[in-house]
Amino acid sequence: MKFLNDMFEGVAGAWSGGIAHTMIIIALVIALGKLLGRSKICGISFGVTWVLFVGILFGHFGLTADHNLLHFLKEFGLILFVYSIGLQVGPGFFSSFKSGGLRLNMLAVSVVLLGAATALVLHYTTGTPVTTMTGIMSGAVTNTPGLGAAQQAFTDTTGQAAPDIALGYAVAYPLGVIGCILSFVLIRSLFYRKGDPVQKSQKSDMTVPAPAAEASDKSTASSDSRTYISRKILISKRKLNGMTLAQLHFPENLGATVVRINRSGVEINRPTSRTMLQYGDLVTVVGSAEAVASVEKILGNSLKRLDEPNLMPIFFGIALGCILGSIPIAFPGIPQPVKLGLAGGPLIVSILISHFGPRFKVVTYTTSSANLMLREIGIALFLACVGLEAGDGFVDTIVGGGGLKWILYGALITLIPVILGGVIGRYVLKLDYATLIGVLSGSCTNPPALAFANEQNRSTEASSVGYATVYPLTMFMRVLVAQLMILFFI
Repeated sequence: MKFLNDMFEGVAGAWSGGIAHTMIIIALVIALGKLLGRSKICGISFGVTWVLFVGILFGHFGLTADHNLLHFLKEFGLILFVYSIGLQVGPGFFSSFKSGGLRLNMLAVSVVLLGAATALVLHYTTGTPVTTMTGIMSGAVTNTPGLGAAQQAFTDTTGQAAPDIALGYAVAYPLGVIGCILSFVLIRSLFYRKGDPVQKSQKSDMTVPAPAAEASDKSTASSDSRTYISRKILISKRKLNGMTLAQLHFPENLGATVVRINRSGVEINRPTSRTMLQYGDLVTVVGSAEAVASVEKILGNSLKRLDEPNLMPIFFGIALGCILGSIPIAFPGIPQPVKLGLAGGPLIVSILISHFGPRFKVVTYTTSSANLMLREIGIALFLACVGLEAGDGFVDTIVGGGGLKWILYGALITLIPVILGGVIGRYVLKLDYATLIGVLSGSCTNPPALAFANEQNRSTEASSVGYATVYPLTMFMRVLVAQLMILFFI
C-alpha cells in the first residue's frame, strides 16, 4: 500500500515527489486525455483539449507534481509545439505574407484590440479589479506569456504580487479553449453553409500531350519522344539544398521542366529559373519519359534518405529562439520593456531558419510524420501541465470565489472578438474557412484551437500557414496589451 501511495502521491521531501511519480502522473493525464479525445459531444470532437481537463481533474484531487518542474515542462512543450509549426510553414511563410499576409495580420490585430476593449468595458461596468480582468483576458485567449508579463509588470510597479492575475487566468483558460473552438463551429455553420471547396487531387504520374511549341521543336524525333509525362519527384540529395533551377539546366540539357513545387504543403506554381530548391521538396516535372527518369536520378527521389532526422537545426534553433524571446524591447512611454517570450521567439527563429537556411546549406527538413509527432508531444505536455497547475483550488474558486462570473467574463472576451473577426474575415476579406480559423487561432495564441483546426482540415496546411502568419505579431501584441492594462489602469 505504501508503494502505491509513494507512486501516486509522491515522496515527502523529494523534489517533484519523485521522478517515477511525476512521469506516471503526466503520462496518465496525456494518455487518458487522448483517449477521451476520440469521443464526440454533439458531433464535436475536442481532440487533444481533453488533456487539459484530465489534468485539472488530477490536480483537483491532489495528483500533481512540483510547481517548478511543471512550469518547465509546460514551457518546453509549448516551445516544441510552436517550433514544429514554424518548421512546417516557414518555407511558405513569406510568400503567403506577400499574397495577403498584411490583411491577415490586420485582422489578427483587430481581434486582439477587440478583446482588450471587451475586458476594459467589463472592468468598468462590473467593478472587477483590472488585475483580475487582465488574468481573465490572458486565460480567455490562452496566452501564458501575457499572464507572465502582467504579473511581472504589477510586481515591478508596486513591489507586490497579485495572485488574482493567475487565478483569473486559470478559471478562464478552459472555457477560453472551448469558446474558441465553439466559435469556429458557429462560424462554419452560420457563414460557410455550402462548405469549403473540395481540392482535387492530382495523380503522381500521368500522361499529357506535348505542348505545340515543344512538338514543333522536336519534329524530327520519334513519336515516343513527343509523348510527355508529368511525375512528382522528391529532392532527397542534400547537395541540391539551396540550388536554383537555373543551376541544374534541366530544360537545356534534358528537355524537362519543373512546373510546380510542393514545399511543406504549400504549392509554388510556375517556379522560375531563380527559384531555390530545398531538401524534401516535392517537384512536378514534365518531359519525355527518358528526360523525367534522368531528372529523377539527379534529384534522388528516395524516401529512405528523407527519413533521417535533422536534430541539429531543431535544437540550435530552439536555443536561438529562447535567446530572442528573452531580449527586452523598450518603447517610449512604457516603463517596462516587452519580450516576445518563450513561444514567440522560437516560432520566429524556426520560420527564419526553415526559410533562409537553404541559402546557407542548412538542412531543416523534417518528415510530416516526424513534425506531427513533435507537435503532438509538445501540445500534450503543455496542456497536461496547465491542467495540473490549475486543478488545485479550481472548484473552490468557481463555487465560492466569484469564479462563475469570471467564467462568464472570459467567455465574452473569447467569443465577441473571434466571432466579429470571423464576420470580417468571411465577408470583408473573403477568406476560406481553413485559413480563417487558422488566423483566428493565431490571433488568440491558442495552440489547442490550432490543433482542432488542423484536425478539421487534414488535407491542407492552410490553417497552420494562417496561424504562423499572424502568430509573431499577435504574440507581441498580446504581451504588450497585457502589460499596458496593468501599467495604465491599476
